[in-house]
Amino acid sequence: MPAAAPVNSKRPRRARGSINPSDIVAGAFEYCRTTPVDEMTMPQLAASLNVGVTSIYWYFKSKRELLDAMTDEALSSFYDSMPPLRGQDWEGMLREFFVNFYTLLAADPLKCDLIVRRIGGPDDGEMRTWGRAEELLAALADAGFPPSLARHAFFTLSIYTQGFLLVERTGRAATAISAPAADIPGHAPPDDFEFGISNIIAGLRILLPTSQAASQERTDAA
Repeated sequence: MPAAAPVNSKRPRRARGSINPSDIVAGAFEYCRTTPVDEMTMPQLAASLNVGVTSIYWYFKSKRELLDAMTDEALSSFYDSMPPLRGQDWEGMLREFFVNFYTLLAADPLKCDLIVRRIGGPDDGEMRTWGRAEELLAALADAGFPPSLARHAFFTLSIYTQGFLLVERTGRAATAISAPAADIPGHAPPDDFEFGISNIIAGLRILLPTSQAASQERTDAA
């Protein structure tokens, strides 16, 4: 009696050309929910997507290119998630904006790693095309901020927020990578973070033109 043919336990690979860049980026996000971004390799990702590694390299020539695409996707999602500003004074708007900035990224470790650890957040060109940033800059202009001071305020608080997140991310346990947002320690702004925001805002108040600073002091005293 002829011997039985060996059983192939491996799944057949997807046909060449059956995966596109969007599928690869989505698959990379899914893979990195349980594996740190720095530890991901292209062969490992290909295996998880059930394709040959050349199918990934066809669209992304290196891991760096793939991470750039993932970062673009993370930024787009982050931008869309930022809530609109509410009507309040410029200090309240700045505080609210960067508390939201912190909270959204702290709640998603993968997006935080991609945005904060890799590119440091939106640059000047990106800022001008980000609706929420434009909204904040317009509000600062209405409060009497010269354009250069408004940009200084935005970038100072942005860099502070990203730096705070970076320190927190490097200190978190690796198990936080796959934890649900609600279970991630410190995803709500700690007192130390808000203390720094308050001090930066106090410094900005001093830099405002004298008439605007005096007006703000009268408002605070009322």
